[in-house]
Amino acid sequence: MKNLERKMKYCTKCLMPSTRPRVIFQEDGACNGCHWAEEKKTFDWTPRWKELEVICGKYRTRNGNKFDVIVPYSGGKDGAYIAWMLREKLGMHPLVVTVRPPMEDSIGEQNIKNFLDRGFDHVMITPSRYIGTYIDKENFINKGIPMHAHMIAVQTVVFRCAVLYDIPFVMYAEEGESEYGGSTKLKYKHTYDLEDSINFYLSGVDPKKYLDKFTEKELYWYMHPSKDELLKLKPEISHWSYFEDFDNYKHYVLAKEKCGLLERPSRSVGSYENFCSTDTDILFLYHYLMYLKFGFGRAASIASLDIRRGAITRDQALNLARKYDGEYPEKYIERYLEFYDMTREEFDAVIDKWANKDLFEKVDGRWKPMFEMY
Repeated sequence: MKNLERKMKYCTKCLMPSTRPRVIFQEDGACNGCHWAEEKKTFDWTPRWKELEVICGKYRTRNGNKFDVIVPYSGGKDGAYIAWMLREKLGMHPLVVTVRPPMEDSIGEQNIKNFLDRGFDHVMITPSRYIGTYIDKENFINKGIPMHAHMIAVQTVVFRCAVLYDIPFVMYAEEGESEYGGSTKLKYKHTYDLEDSINFYLSGVDPKKYLDKFTEKELYWYMHPSKDELLKLKPEISHWSYFEDFDNYKHYVLAKEKCGLLERPSRSVGSYENFCSTDTDILFLYHYLMYLKFGFGRAASIASLDIRRGAITRDQALNLARKYDGEYPEKYIERYLEFYDMTREEFDAVIDKWANKDLFEKVDGRWKPMFEMY
């Protein structure tokens, strides 16, 4: 095994490597995600919670008997936690919006049913599967990003619903750039705009690019509202992580107790947990390609979060990531081939195209790391 440790510099506190897009290492060798986690420990969250109470009061008054806030919800722990907190702790009347994903997981479907049994108002939008599959296949081949249509729709559908239902307050979960180690632009802001939506959450892909293939009417759910519509509504697109320390495990515990959240019967492919990302099985391909492109996968990502919240040590995290990171999603391959309408040879050619040849070598038909986490 070749020693590529100098190319793969690792955070001294978590497992994030220097290959992670937009990661920054400070003088102590720790990444910006870990520094942010330490900085948050110094926060007095009370003023931010009071700020949230004021914002909620503004929209309860403004919206009268209509819904007060939109909560994007995939069927997982974070959306359930936020919707419950907004309703039970802040007296809000949330409209929960789900964008139906491709390759739905049965656990995620059941979680939505259990959640709705708790009395939440809910809208599920299913954007055109034909258009979605086209966008997904194009991005899988040309960018190495599976399920990109769904990533687009999670933003555009929610913006659309805000305009359609005249609800200018939206509460997403975490501001991922700060939480996980990326751009610091939104670090001390609770809102973001259309430009941020495209640059940070759509990998810089403006959905308007697909107007050369489809009409604006056909792309309705895959495009943001017009600037005039947004200027008229002036939506406040917020992140819960600004108002409260974002703790995935705490969200899981509450969602399980209050909203009927179920876990997978066994661990997720490429990870050691069984309660995250239960909405779609195509996520396993997303995480596998992330591993091949950047040298870290789902297990390293989850372990880094667990280190930051003090649940495990770095040595424990290393053992878990070395065991599970980059696990090939063999059990789902036939479904992926059907979804992308590809032969196995065509599918493998895309995987080969996006594997980082500086970090991996192909051995007996599988890409193997030429590095070891340290």
